Amino acid sequence: MKKILSAFLAVMIAIPLLGFAAMALAEEEPLTIGVDLYYRRDEYYVDLEATFITYGAEQGYEMIIQDADGDVPRQIQQVEDFITAGVDAIAIAVADPDALVDVLDRAVDAGIPVVCFDGGANSEKISTKVIFDYALNGQMTGEWAVDYINENLGGNAKVAILDFPASPVVSMPMADNFEACVSQLPGVEIVARQDGKASRTDSMTVMENILTANPDVDIVYGINFDTGAGALAAIQAAGSDCIVICAGWASEGFEMLEADDPNLKVMCANVPVVQAEDTIDAITAIFNGEELPEETISMPTLLDAETIHDFDWESVVAARVS
Repeated sequence: MKKILSAFLAVMIAIPLLGFAAMALAEEEPLTIGVDLYYRRDEYYVDLEATFITYGAEQGYEMIIQDADGDVPRQIQQVEDFITAGVDAIAIAVADPDALVDVLDRAVDAGIPVVCFDGGANSEKISTKVIFDYALNGQMTGEWAVDYINENLGGNAKVAILDFPASPVVSMPMADNFEACVSQLPGVEIVARQDGKASRTDSMTVMENILTANPDVDIVYGINFDTGAGALAAIQAAGSDCIVICAGWASEGFEMLEADDPNLKVMCANVPVVQAEDTIDAITAIFNGEELPEETISMPTLLDAETIHDFDWESVVAARVS
């Protein structure tokens, strides 16, 4: 009888203890990561966002996504909101590497680690920046252009560049290195370098003006696909045979390369899935107390009518959030 009573009491004691354990597990919340995009209107950031959501969830994180749309005051406010909300980490593509320093430093001081992606902030407190080699992106397109000019234009070409000075970390190194590469040919003349504002509409207008002044321009370089697409529209409207080379990530452009478009010849892609996963992995390393390098650098991928057929971009596009 005593043994039965002892067993009964042991069970009765264990039941509330198990209940408390279950409550503790139920109350345990996932770590939260605040992600601030530079601007969602670019396909690159659409696919970055989709990967942040899916890959972040696979790692057990709750992802809070904000879109700064390139607006510095808005992005500062969004980071302040992350601090107030007490997120466990912040991943950010800064709209301005200097203007964001104060608020990012305040986040770190509040115990929230910061990882920059697609560029960096001029702060000594961020944990790391996850970036592509943007200078190499411009160099790769420049080297392709040099080969094209030598093989098809007898070493002589008039070249226009549509850049985006508002993006000094990403866009300007690409444009600078493209220009430096093609300018090594004595027969190359840079007839224009103007701001296309990373916009299809603005780039079309700029290219129309360039073609008016230089109707015989041979090559135009753009810092993203929207820039290249705007230039393409102006080129086609003018009946020009100018070719377009651009950096960028866009399904429309990939389809054009697959069809061997007569004007769009090259896209040098920074693959968003790689950058989003590398950013999440860096944050996981921080949570695990690991030391991180100052930079995590990935290589761009040069795509033309031949190499596009070996590149699986369709699965990335298919994973987009509707």
